[in-house]
Amino acid sequence: MFRDFIEGLLNSVTSRLFPVVVLVLASLTGLWHLSRPEPAGGQALPMTAWEEPSELRRQLEQDLPYVRERLAERQAVTSTDVHRSIQPFWVSVSSNAPARGKAWAVEFPSRHAMEMRCWDEQSGQLMGEANRSMNTGQLESVRGGFALALGPERASAQLLCRASFRGPAKITATAWLAQDLQAAHAQHQKTATMIEAGLGLLAVSMALAAAINSSKLYWAFVAWLAVSLRMALLSAGADFSFFGLPLRPEWLTPIRQWTLCLYYVTTVAVYGQLFKKSLQQIGAQGLLLGQQISTLVIMGLCLVLSYEQMLPILWAASGLQFAIALPCIVLIVKRTRSRAAMWYASSLAVALLATLSEILAAAMDQKMLMGGLNSVTAALASALLASAAVAEHMRSDRRKRELAQQTLKAAYNDSPIGLFTVHEGQVIASSNPAFKAMLATVGLDGALTLNELFEPEVVLAFAALHSAGHASSFDLQARLCQPGGGEYWCAIKASTSDGRIIEGSLQDITERVRATNRLEFLVNHDPLTECLNLRGLSRKFERAQAPPRTLAYFDLDRFKLINDLYGHAAGDAVLKQVCERIRTQLGPHDLLARVGGDEFVVAFPEASMSEASQRCQNILALISSAPFQIDVQRFALSVSGGLVAAESFGGASLKEVVSAADTLCRMAKKKPTERLVVMEGGDTFFKHHKDELALISCLERGETPEGLFLLMQPELSLSRPFDSLNFEVLLRMRKPNGEIVPAPVIIEAAEAHGKSSIIDHWVVSTVIAWLEAHASQLANTQFVGVNLSGSSLNDEAFVEELFRLFERHKAAVARICIEVTETVALTDMAHMQRFIDRVRDLGVKVALDDFGAGYSSFGYLKGLSVDALKLDGSLVRDAANNPSGMAILGALGGLVSNLGMKSIGEYAENLPILKALVAAGVDYAQGYGISRPVTPERILEARSTADFIEDPEIYAFVRQLQSKDHQTIPLFPERERDPLLAGLLH
Repeated sequence: MFRDFIEGLLNSVTSRLFPVVVLVLASLTGLWHLSRPEPAGGQALPMTAWEEPSELRRQLEQDLPYVRERLAERQAVTSTDVHRSIQPFWVSVSSNAPARGKAWAVEFPSRHAMEMRCWDEQSGQLMGEANRSMNTGQLESVRGGFALALGPERASAQLLCRASFRGPAKITATAWLAQDLQAAHAQHQKTATMIEAGLGLLAVSMALAAAINSSKLYWAFVAWLAVSLRMALLSAGADFSFFGLPLRPEWLTPIRQWTLCLYYVTTVAVYGQLFKKSLQQIGAQGLLLGQQISTLVIMGLCLVLSYEQMLPILWAASGLQFAIALPCIVLIVKRTRSRAAMWYASSLAVALLATLSEILAAAMDQKMLMGGLNSVTAALASALLASAAVAEHMRSDRRKRELAQQTLKAAYNDSPIGLFTVHEGQVIASSNPAFKAMLATVGLDGALTLNELFEPEVVLAFAALHSAGHASSFDLQARLCQPGGGEYWCAIKASTSDGRIIEGSLQDITERVRATNRLEFLVNHDPLTECLNLRGLSRKFERAQAPPRTLAYFDLDRFKLINDLYGHAAGDAVLKQVCERIRTQLGPHDLLARVGGDEFVVAFPEASMSEASQRCQNILALISSAPFQIDVQRFALSVSGGLVAAESFGGASLKEVVSAADTLCRMAKKKPTERLVVMEGGDTFFKHHKDELALISCLERGETPEGLFLLMQPELSLSRPFDSLNFEVLLRMRKPNGEIVPAPVIIEAAEAHGKSSIIDHWVVSTVIAWLEAHASQLANTQFVGVNLSGSSLNDEAFVEELFRLFERHKAAVARICIEVTETVALTDMAHMQRFIDRVRDLGVKVALDDFGAGYSSFGYLKGLSVDALKLDGSLVRDAANNPSGMAILGALGGLVSNLGMKSIGEYAENLPILKALVAAGVDYAQGYGISRPVTPERILEARSTADFIEDPEIYAFVRQLQSKDHQTIPLFPERERDPLLAGLLH
């Protein structure tokens, strides 16, 4: 507390009291100087002056007659300008004593004179010599120049003097009574003392203010005052010492040069600090920047140029600076009414008037024009007014700080956020009304300490701020310690600048925390059943940093019927009951998650495979055994599941483990009796699933998997088997180790993740390129079957790209027959018919694949204008041994023929089936009895499909078919095929 009081007192003294005291003392100094009566002046003497040639330096002192001859050639004047020459000048002066019988002296009043010697011109005797550190004989330093003392006995004097100058010197000579010169010299010394006292006091007081307030402006003004002190002494011709300590002669000229340069620099610095913001307001910040850059130029030149070279540069720069600054300040005063700008403008005006006064006085040969306003009084007045400008700036800053403190205090008291202050220790020293109201809300009141309000970790955070001892802060959320329990959350922010006083804020965030927790719950949980979702399940195991031992995936069978028949409200109620039943069979650490509409995942963190399998069987039985009751409705459900040993997947992600369990669940759905499929690490499925995951990863990146290749299975014409070479394209993939990935793995993985278009695009592009490359070797090929998946046909981007590809390769695509699965075609018949029409316009044929395996109906065949039907193996397999099957096959053969389509029978495994197909009137046969899938190279080596038959009996039967007179109409009639084939061949 004592330290704060002392700092506040010093701040008040330096910002309020010191400026007043300093201004008063400086004003008294200026008034004293102006009120002093001018001493009696000397009498100007005529003289002749001659600049000594550099080649004769130091030689002429031994040849005074030669000097007198040169001077005699000159015209007598009262003053001579040396034009900043550093060569010595010879001066001849004649004078009578101002009064008889009194001591008198001849003065050479130039502050730029460095040394001087004088001789009696008649006798040639040396009368004295002097410089700025010593004098001998009758010559001594007086005021700013030198004076030769003469006794009362001497009525006249004829002098010959040699003098050296540095700077803009003017040579003059005056005759004085000794007592008058002594009085003038005394007043000159007092003036120097008063300058040092007045400006020195200003500088010291401002240095104290700068040290306490840490202000750049104050330090800049301190430097300007120190340099102004030297400038004033230079103007008065009293800069040969520094607070009574004489300066060495060789230092004097460099000190004067640096005084002038630093005066320019510090003037720009103070001007910039005072008016930077105001100059920005009037759009003159560019001018300020130019002035600041000029200071760097001046400092650089000051290092390399001499005093005489720097003087005209400084005069020009100062004049330009004055010409720029004064209009800006006038504009600032006009716009902002700034009193600091008024004081500073007055300071510049005084300096300008003093300069004009001296110039006009010299031009009119007057001693003084404006009532004592000369360079010395101007320096004092200018410093005084500049001090007033800085004092006003300090006062203005102080006022702004006070207003800011008042505003801050009002904001502190009116803030809706609780604010409090903690001094050393744990006691809350002060707080605002909002803080007290918050504590009263939760039942806390009176003088409190931190440990009464907050939990231990918050108290430790405050203690860390105290011990830091420097600027530091923290920001955290915590609960208040309420007397009656409950939950009250707050956001706490605290900061300190020195570790002694900590300012803190307290904001009620209870509702926000509750909303955040609820939002986090919704993000990680299913809102309907309130069990975890897949994200929440993943986060559970990410935090535990360990995967579950086993994981099960369940899918309700035919649940969609409940939503379709009874509405989603009934379906939601059933899902809730399903979750309740599942939970009854789970252990305390098991986790249930809903990952789809009717799909659930159960993670068993600790259960072994046998334990988890038993729990899964219990879940299946519980869900299937008893119907679900919703109002008056009863619903019976069954469920399929897949169980995996998650530990077998090593470092695989939970998503991959869930995907494996999902695959097993889908396998369970295809089995009529086994509702739970269990997989452990050694199962063949594990290897296939790894392949599927690798394939999915590649497809997810939009890349075509490596290792894809094509096989081709021939299709036999049952009328002219030796005249055609038709086949279906089959997809395979070879792994880097040489293993072959089955086609179902590739297709199911692509379709399950919506990436089948990548596979289909590769197949179609590869087939077209192969057909174009080998057109001449495929003269007997009428059609090539290419399967397209349903998801690709529903992908508009893929379909459009497919048509662009067909447009570019019309000759090759004329051999292609696109095979579409029956179930896909029936999903949207209108869309499928539009697709068929477009591809048939390009010469492409379309076949309906797996006819008879789905929802086969003769009615829909009228709505799809396909070119062929591929009869599913289930219709063909038993036809040779089953009369009803043969009847169906015969009916289909006749129907297809009457509809103008071609028929292709699958599963032609042996001779009886092949004969049944011929008897039923089927056009083409495909199966292992004819040929297994072969490589493209084998196709190119054959002339017809019959070349692939290895069974002698089948081959003999096929030879009989070829010998018959009738033949099957080709899928591509000759009149359509010949132009296309000709195009490919050429």
